Amino acid sequence: MTSATLIEKCCLIAQPVAGNPTHFMVEQAFAEAGLDWRFMSFEVAPEKLGDAMRGIRALGLRGVKVAEPHQEAVQEYLDELSELARACGSVNCVTADDDGRMLGDNTEGVALVGLIREQIDFTGAQATILGTGRLARALAVALGNAGVAAITCVGRSQEAGERLAELIRTNTPATASIQTFGEKETIKIDAGTSLFVNATSLGTADPAAPLPLDVTAADARHGIVVDVTYNSAGTWLTRQAAQRGYRVIDGVDLYVRQTALALKNWTGEMPDAATLREAAEEFLGL
Repeated sequence: MTSATLIEKCCLIAQPVAGNPTHFMVEQAFAEAGLDWRFMSFEVAPEKLGDAMRGIRALGLRGVKVAEPHQEAVQEYLDELSELARACGSVNCVTADDDGRMLGDNTEGVALVGLIREQIDFTGAQATILGTGRLARALAVALGNAGVAAITCVGRSQEAGERLAELIRTNTPATASIQTFGEKETIKIDAGTSLFVNATSLGTADPAAPLPLDVTAADARHGIVVDVTYNSAGTWLTRQAAQRGYRVIDGVDLYVRQTALALKNWTGEMPDAATLREAAEEFLGL
């Protein structure tokens, strides 16, 4: 039987760990909530993931924040997956119950849905997602199940676009189509699009670098633009969108919310978003 006097512990696993704001954010949240919990960060190579997860289980950690490159591979070491994690094939949050069973969840898509709902009712809306990778899958499945009616998947690979579109059709009520573009082509956003999401790493290396996008056709008065890049106070995309009158959700907003949801899974309490945002900005120097 586990002693009730033991301090609860959670951790981050990633490679690399450097530059990830989670540790600083979570410690600030624990302090703000008056929780005598501890958080640790572990740099885990992909070939050591199984060892790490067995160690985490043996040591009785309450929660695990899972970051790149482990969100897909970690699934095989868990006892159960949430419906959303199973559908999108990606886990970014693990919670251990009182019996030590480990549940994998994905809070990224739920975080985005919540942020958008605070600004508009997107029921029946048309969305465009730039990117066809892991994060695009997580966001697309959550949006499709939350009321978005049609999703256009935009990427360079026809094959990857078709896989994402099929995933959406299979796991959500939304319809899905694909749009590919070449090296020197500009992506034209359809006039009916009210939600555009950059779910790629474009903008991470150079947030000021222009993206191959033309968003002038869409109606900015009813539109939201999301950029998942969180290491900058603003990107080319978010600045262009704001200038055109779009509502904007930046990568820091999204990272704060998905981390807050992970904390709620672990502790049962939703942390203060302002505290997490302040901690993220301080850590990132924004």
